[in-house]
Amino acid sequence: MRDFDDIVIGGGGAGAVLAARLSEDPARRVALIEAGPHYRDAAGTPADLLDGNTMSLVRHSWGLNARLTSDRRVPFPQGRVTGGSSAVGNTVAIRGTPADYDEWAALGNPLWSWDRSLPALTAIEDDLDYGEREFHGLGGPVPVRRWRTGELAPVQAAFLEACLKAGHPAAEDHNHPASTGVGPIPSTRRDPAVRVSTAMSYLWPAQERRNLVIVPNATAERVVIRGQRAVGVIVAGEEIRARRVILAGGAIGSPGLLLRSGVGPAGELRRLGIPVHADLPGVGSGLTDQPRIGVFLTPRPGEENEGRSTGQIVLRTTSSSASARPNDMYYAMVSRFDLTHHFPELRRVAGARSVFGVMSVARRAHSRGSVTLESADPGAPPRIDLGYLSDERDHALLAEAVRGCWELAQSPGIRDRGEDVVLLDERVLESEEDMRAYVEAAVDSAYNPVGTARMGPADDEGSVVDERCAVHGIGSLYVADASVMPSMVCANTQLSVVMIAERVAALLDGR
Repeated sequence: MRDFDDIVIGGGGAGAVLAARLSEDPARRVALIEAGPHYRDAAGTPADLLDGNTMSLVRHSWGLNARLTSDRRVPFPQGRVTGGSSAVGNTVAIRGTPADYDEWAALGNPLWSWDRSLPALTAIEDDLDYGEREFHGLGGPVPVRRWRTGELAPVQAAFLEACLKAGHPAAEDHNHPASTGVGPIPSTRRDPAVRVSTAMSYLWPAQERRNLVIVPNATAERVVIRGQRAVGVIVAGEEIRARRVILAGGAIGSPGLLLRSGVGPAGELRRLGIPVHADLPGVGSGLTDQPRIGVFLTPRPGEENEGRSTGQIVLRTTSSSASARPNDMYYAMVSRFDLTHHFPELRRVAGARSVFGVMSVARRAHSRGSVTLESADPGAPPRIDLGYLSDERDHALLAEAVRGCWELAQSPGIRDRGEDVVLLDERVLESEEDMRAYVEAAVDSAYNPVGTARMGPADDEGSVVDERCAVHGIGSLYVADASVMPSMVCANTQLSVVMIAERVAALLDGR
């Protein structure tokens, strides 16, 4: 099969959704190209992908590295399997705030306002707690379940109590648009244990369709562009033709593929010997990620929380930054970080197999990074520069986060379960110089990159796609994933990515 109506490149959090929705029309022939494997049912799915209680950042990852700050490089895992990062990461299912989506609209994308995005956010849900009511949906493909009181690890219950005692309001439903405070994490699961990825929720019901071809373990080398139109994709040296090509490789993969296809900053493309089809300086620029930092402890014997979910309770609150957005600061109780394979820097300084503690994520950091190519070789990994702390304001933002984590970590029920605090003490907290050093040494990524092919009007020289996610200047070429987000949401990105894919599929279908 070499001719299709639609080719979707990337079968992750967005691509699985696009392929399933577009193939609902039996007259449309759809191909899904995925660089990783595709598991067709639960029986054949590896245990690490089914286990919702821990992240799987090794066996099904691209093995990427990123420049974090001026002198630190870190592993930067991204899912390489159908379902993408929804198949390997935490199962957090928190929407952006109304202000997040209204900001997208204000940036020249009126289709993406809160009022116009909310119907899609509710339609994708199968909310097992609230069902079908205002702001929630029932019967959608994505299960959303919150932790019950009896399911909480003791350290999670202690964190909930500590936040309430500190004066934070209770938040039973983090997906209510007016919600703020502390409460159970909404997760993409139907039970306390099993992760539900977009491969499971979208591709499994669609995979037997005769008009849908899923091509796993296949890397798209470049988009074929003739006469300023996308006409196909090169896979394993062969051209697969299509009437339309939709990139869904995520904020790292999609800009890399655009660049290899001759869409991006003209000077950079010429340096790499790539013919220029569209001079779009915004491709790969403006990378926005969410830095995380925390106060971690080595556990006392018997307090290792093995088998427990990494997180169950979260606090959403607002930083003291002059540019603060409601719920721009996120605190979570981490029951356990297994350091055997993950977080090598934390393993080095902790000198332990695991840690637990209070972690904070700055949802709206000021620093920006980029995704560029080292060469035109499709097998060469991209150069990822997260640009952390390149904006001085982020030092103060993350120092505030550390102090908030410290206060909560000193609470009874948390501090008593730990032996040593990793790298931090009262002296560091009181010294601006030492705090700065701690931030630089301890900051890491929450793995929520966005914005490397952002949407916006054609006269915005930094934009790459219009509000319908069509690439400027190239016909029949679209991008629909986290890379098109014009600004960061005050949340994990998973639900927003699924919403983008759902809405773009509807737009392509003329709905």
